[in-house]
Amino acid sequence: MRKEERTLKIKMAGIDYRKAPVQVREQFSMTASMVERALKESRKAEGVTGCVIISTCNRTEYWISGEADSFYGLNPAALLCREKELDYSDYASYFTVREGKEAVHYLMELCCGLQSQIFGDDQIISQVKRAVDVAREQEALDSVLEILFRTAVTGAKKVKTKVLLTNVDRSVAAAMTALLRKEGISIKGKNCMVIGNGEIGRLAASELVKAGGFVSMTLRQYKTREAIIPAGCRVIDYNDRYEKLSHMDIVVSATVSPHYTLTAERAAECLSDGERVFIDLAIPRDLEPELGKLSGIRLFDMDSFSQLKYEGDLKQIAVADEILKKYELEFEQWYEFREYVPVVKEIARAAGEDTAARLRKELKSYSLEREEREELEKAIEKAAAKVVAKLCYGLREDMEPQSWKPCLDGLKRSSDNLE
Repeated sequence: MRKEERTLKIKMAGIDYRKAPVQVREQFSMTASMVERALKESRKAEGVTGCVIISTCNRTEYWISGEADSFYGLNPAALLCREKELDYSDYASYFTVREGKEAVHYLMELCCGLQSQIFGDDQIISQVKRAVDVAREQEALDSVLEILFRTAVTGAKKVKTKVLLTNVDRSVAAAMTALLRKEGISIKGKNCMVIGNGEIGRLAASELVKAGGFVSMTLRQYKTREAIIPAGCRVIDYNDRYEKLSHMDIVVSATVSPHYTLTAERAAECLSDGERVFIDLAIPRDLEPELGKLSGIRLFDMDSFSQLKYEGDLKQIAVADEILKKYELEFEQWYEFREYVPVVKEIARAAGEDTAARLRKELKSYSLEREEREELEKAIEKAAAKVVAKLCYGLREDMEPQSWKPCLDGLKRSSDNLE
């Protein structure tokens, strides 16, 4: 790795749909409690000052930043495997590890949905923001990852408004109906059951209703009061899901349960003859894979979406990347300049004190009370410090690092002589 790329002490390791099939990805899926525990553990890793974990239906990513030289020896993929109690050597080939500028560029594209299995994914921004919020709550977020992720989300919003990524619905639920159309499966007039009342389940139910399906959504009794039921959907008790199977043409499952919501053995006891479609929108999977071996059953999971392609993707990526360059540069400039923030503060402090001292004799010639004169001196000192700091920060905007660094170093030496 080139020297300039090593200056950004940021690394990520990701396992996603590109290299890992669903049966491997689900090994690295993390519940909210798992993510919280891993974030707490990250603080114990030598050389790590910040950590963010992104865990969605198609990816698990472990992001770290650090300051110590020992950070360069860390392998975030190995850290993630250790957290999941899996042998890294068994899974190394499924990981993609990025660092420095490559990681920054990837995150910018990720937040736009350019790295998603469903191109232009509309949900990824909110998923990334939630990951950052959780890291902050667990006190695992340092200033580097805070600024990086904030800049990436801001850039993604700009891309979404400037590039026609949103000319169609890019949600998993919309992709589900697109997949069914591609497979020649009609939804109109079909009896549909959606297992799961989370965000994905509600979106899926709404899409099925929109397509003309008669939709029932399962609901656990203890969640009845807090549940949001999409318009046009009936409710059935989660415990009655097997009993209702024989009346359903399309079954969708989208929960965060670590266990199967439907097993092949119990489903086989309930199903009558006829063609049925089962769609698994969960990672780890909700539907036992053996369901697909039952007569008359067509089973789709998250890997099924890889066959969907959208027109104009390459052109949109090129336009989006051009927009994102500004945000990548903005972060890189901040990163390089951050070590000089204490220097700027010291220069500004010295300038403010010197200005106030030079005006002290002049102020004594005015008929002011001592308290008034002292307050005025403080105001002058503060104002002078702000002006000098603003000028110093302005160097970052108008000069290359190789120019502003020696300039600030020179100003620091000069300010030392003021004291």
